[in-house]
Amino acid sequence: MDVLISLLGFLITIGILVAFHEYGHFWVARKLGVRVLTYSLGFGKTLFSTHRGPDRIEYRVGALPLGGYVRMLDEREGEVDPAEVHRAFNRQPLHRRAMIVAAGPAANIVLALFFWWLMFMVGTQGIVPKLGDLEPGTPLAEAGLQSGDVITSVGPHAVETLTEFQLRMINGGIERQTLPVGFERDGRLLSTELDLSELDPLGGSIGKPTTDVLSKLGLALWQPPGVAEIAAVQEGSAAAAAGLEAGERIVALDGREYRYPRELIGWIGERAGESLRLTLENEDGQQREVDVIPRPVEVDGEEVGRLGVSLASRPHDPEAARAMFRIDRAGPIDAFGRSLERSWEMTALTFQVFYRLLRGEASLANLSGPVAIAEYAGKSLVLGLSTFLGFLALVSLSLAILNLLPIPMLDGGHLLLYLIEAVKGRPPGPGFEEIYTRIGIMLLAALMIVVFYNDIARLMH
Repeated sequence: MDVLISLLGFLITIGILVAFHEYGHFWVARKLGVRVLTYSLGFGKTLFSTHRGPDRIEYRVGALPLGGYVRMLDEREGEVDPAEVHRAFNRQPLHRRAMIVAAGPAANIVLALFFWWLMFMVGTQGIVPKLGDLEPGTPLAEAGLQSGDVITSVGPHAVETLTEFQLRMINGGIERQTLPVGFERDGRLLSTELDLSELDPLGGSIGKPTTDVLSKLGLALWQPPGVAEIAAVQEGSAAAAAGLEAGERIVALDGREYRYPRELIGWIGERAGESLRLTLENEDGQQREVDVIPRPVEVDGEEVGRLGVSLASRPHDPEAARAMFRIDRAGPIDAFGRSLERSWEMTALTFQVFYRLLRGEASLANLSGPVAIAEYAGKSLVLGLSTFLGFLALVSLSLAILNLLPIPMLDGGHLLLYLIEAVKGRPPGPGFEEIYTRIGIMLLAALMIVVFYNDIARLMH
């Protein structure tokens, strides 16, 4: 089911973003009088094709949904009717060719703004950045923050959700900054300095996923005290052999009660291969005791005990648990301003990552490809409309930036050739274009190998 949801999310994402990107080329070309021959979504074998309009434009869908193209009348690709030469792409002035090529990335930027605008109006749900127990020696603990503190600002920026806090930490970590952090403690607004010089949010190695930024900071979210309820029991597991049932609550382990479900998980993890006695309680409040032996499982190179159950935390105070989630909705004007701000922030962050990659200061592990997009598309689709809109906006902006890179076969590669033509007064020679294209193909091939390797490594991690 997860694979099907990921595939559906991927097809929706790529379908929308590629269609709009190619429509940018299509629309501007026709407005400037260039004849369009084909508007295609996907490559390879034709799954659907039809011809429409006075120019009999072919609208097609290809079997490989990893892109698309707009084919225009061009003397370099075949003979052109003399009566139609003025409509050929290669006969257009330099500025018109540049406008047509740039229209694709521009369309994705507009689409990203639109999706973020919708997201902020629909309403964004976020987790309140309230801290739980912090590990000694971590950056947050060293800054003097404590369990129960709520982060309210980073530098000049207000912070409402955990996602916003994470974004500020990534930006600050890239720049190795020490940032002022505002927080609320027992109704008082306080501040401290958070040293991010050792955070390294872009670290890692090829194929090895980077550690989560918030984990590097030592962040643990505050959780209300609760009880662990068995949501599901895996077939053939230690829990199944012991007769544990979904819906039962684990009250104690060897007569020892816990305050948080994560404590119970930790205790079980430390007792691999040992006999434990669990006190269980059903919906009617009836209790029973069961002996079970956690089976050893390797996690991050360490052997831990696992029962083979999915646990759900049932807080003693449901109201406190609900207070950890915040929903923020904006009006049309405010939402548009926020979409511009978010677009600028993500653009700046993306270029920072590219710059660090070129300087060798960032790991190639930060690059993702189609498999990761499919995985995240499926997850965001399940999480709701607002989350999926934000995901679409981010991928649309990334697609625009990627296409503007000066690599042959991408829009940015064509724009670089046009820039050379503008400076020299004539197009680069065929020898230069051939070498340039070969280098670009090698770069793209190497990039695809890295991103696919990273994607597979993330799935196996």
